[in-house]
Amino acid sequence: MSLDAAGLYALMPAVYRTRDAVSGGPLQALFKVLALQAGMVEENIQQLYDDEFVETCMPWVIPYIGDLIGYNSIYQIAAGIDSRAEVANTIGYRRRKGTPIALQQVATNVSGRPAVVVEEFRRVITTQSMRLPRPHHVACLNLRCSDVLENLHDTAFDLSSRTVEVRRIAPRLRNIATPDPAPIDIALHGGGRFNVPDIAVHLWRCQPWFVDHAPAFVIDAHRFKFHPIGLDAPLFSLPPTYPAFTHINTRLDVPQPIRRGEFERQLTDFYGPSLMLYADGVVVPVTQIYSANLADRPNGTWCKVAAGKIAIDPELGRIQYAADLTPPQSLRLSYTYGFPAAIGGGPYDRTATLGQEMPTAHPEQAQFFAQVGTAAFPDLASAVAQWNLLPAGSTGIIVLTGFERYAIDLTGANAILLASGSTLAIAAAVPVPSGGARDMVWNNACVTLRGNITVQGLPPPAMPEGETAPPGQLIVNGLWIEGQLVMGGNAAMIQMSDCTLIPGLGAANPGVSPCEPGVVVGNDSTFCMARCISGPIAANVAGSVRVCNSIVDANSPCCVAYAGLDGYSPGADLHIEDSTVIGKVRTRTLQLASNTIFFARLGRHDPWPAALWCSRRQTGCVRFCSLPREAITPRRYECLPPDASSAARFTPSFITLSYGHPAYALLSGVTPIAVWRGADDGSQMGVYHQIQETQAVSNVQIRTPEYLPVMLEAGIFLHPSQPMLRPAPPAFSYYHRAASCCGDDDDDSANLPGIGSNLL
Repeated sequence: MSLDAAGLYALMPAVYRTRDAVSGGPLQALFKVLALQAGMVEENIQQLYDDEFVETCMPWVIPYIGDLIGYNSIYQIAAGIDSRAEVANTIGYRRRKGTPIALQQVATNVSGRPAVVVEEFRRVITTQSMRLPRPHHVACLNLRCSDVLENLHDTAFDLSSRTVEVRRIAPRLRNIATPDPAPIDIALHGGGRFNVPDIAVHLWRCQPWFVDHAPAFVIDAHRFKFHPIGLDAPLFSLPPTYPAFTHINTRLDVPQPIRRGEFERQLTDFYGPSLMLYADGVVVPVTQIYSANLADRPNGTWCKVAAGKIAIDPELGRIQYAADLTPPQSLRLSYTYGFPAAIGGGPYDRTATLGQEMPTAHPEQAQFFAQVGTAAFPDLASAVAQWNLLPAGSTGIIVLTGFERYAIDLTGANAILLASGSTLAIAAAVPVPSGGARDMVWNNACVTLRGNITVQGLPPPAMPEGETAPPGQLIVNGLWIEGQLVMGGNAAMIQMSDCTLIPGLGAANPGVSPCEPGVVVGNDSTFCMARCISGPIAANVAGSVRVCNSIVDANSPCCVAYAGLDGYSPGADLHIEDSTVIGKVRTRTLQLASNTIFFARLGRHDPWPAALWCSRRQTGCVRFCSLPREAITPRRYECLPPDASSAARFTPSFITLSYGHPAYALLSGVTPIAVWRGADDGSQMGVYHQIQETQAVSNVQIRTPEYLPVMLEAGIFLHPSQPMLRPAPPAFSYYHRAASCCGDDDDDSANLPGIGSNLL
């Protein structure tokens, strides 16, 4: 402000200021009010100048500036897509209109996903005459080049030439029904790809997540795995970043699984930027690394590694030392894995969600603080034992650092005790290097616990007025639990967020049924789960359960995903939103089900009357959900299928339901559009509602035609898209699914496209 209250008051003649001081200063108070209002006017004038520029204008001005240059609005999505940036870059886009780099940049900016634009007409050729073969012509495919052969199957990097294809690449013209049973791929592209007017826009659905200095999973002295619980899972490439309009994306610029062949040919492009080995704290040199197929042999071995070398299988996430090498005492790994969203335990930033919870919001105010792995608290059991000695009403934090793995047994006498009014947080974090003892960053950390956990609520004290004492509260965040979580004793409140309770309880429990519950609520406790992956939930009818943005996986659509303690009686009252449930559900009251996929069916000779069974139908609401053919629910609103006769047409299809796969529980391209756009905001139903993929792809469809050359048309291709058929796997491997509960060993039949496939 040019003049404040004191400056304005000083402009008054001294005689008036003297008289005002004698009178108690009413004139000076008036000038303070005038200065405040003058400041508001001056600020508004300055903002009017700022509103002339898109970089500094108010948000409400952006559409008006965009209208001056013919900007059409797009969907605002959670991936950080800002209309301000797009309006500012519109002139830059149009200067490069019709070029692949402009199409690529527009597709990336409006979708928030890596994109590759392919001019398919560059691959179109004429058929050669067999009387005059030209082996060195570009039309001939070099069968000795493995890189070319690996990219033949509908990838963005297919360099082979094709004869012309008369089908259109643009989405086909059709009559759209309401709801729409057509597959997703029909709405994104046509059946053709290789023609003169064709442009293919490829979008990647999985995000890369980088894990730094995690301990390797030990098979024996010479064999290791990258996955923290020993699954076979592929390694991903970590794309670099480039300034806008400077780089045409190649294979290394998109996040997808690393193949053995490309890892061998481009070893230095992957080893270092995307993965690294540390043997006893020393970086393993790239000269010792080579690519190999480490799949299981009939005798249980993997392969014979060359002398002095270390073999890595990027497709299975396996490591094997040569027999002549001395294996390290400690092998740590930095690597990249792929997953569509920030759910379950992972290295992503959890500050925004966990920072709101007490006591993690203010660790310095907690009465109890323990960092596992220090001299005072060498393991989790010692920290829990110290917490159990505190009086009611205490607050505490137990921090597990980095990506460590711990074997635990928090059952029986070692169980976690929650007294009335107490709050305990158990979370993964990284200490601030230059901070205090309690300064933590809730990022780049995900700790694996191998064992069972029991939470025991203590009896509440007698209250003077006879009211009910508040229950104890446990907050769990950023963990992988390879075991079972059991709640017993008196009532308590458990809040789990950003955690993974391994479906089937993992390889650490080989004698346990894969359908065994991962969470058991044995009392009248309240269990809340947000952004989690879990096995089945067994909940006492006296309790209550809330599930948001999560996956509940019973390992089969015919197994029980949610029910009472005996696996048949009604479970606790259920509130579920934006989630995917794989398996049958029985609850007393379904208070609310919204934007959720219930993927379940009855098995052969199944005693249940319906795969989704609510005892009380007069209360509760089911809205914007995908339901099984047999469902006994309260009133429904905009749910699928619209009627029982069309159930097979609207059954969702997944790329895979195998836990550990990068596309786990992700809708495939043969899923009906009604499911992909069936949520209350027009996004997809299920757990990946949060990534707003439908809006992101729609943005590309809105923007791409504006920047295409004249007479050309485009189609959008998602990667991955097609359902993965299950091969014959070894026990609990990357592709492993538990034995079917359906009685026909055909749990994957719902993933097979075609009319009537779900009747098999």
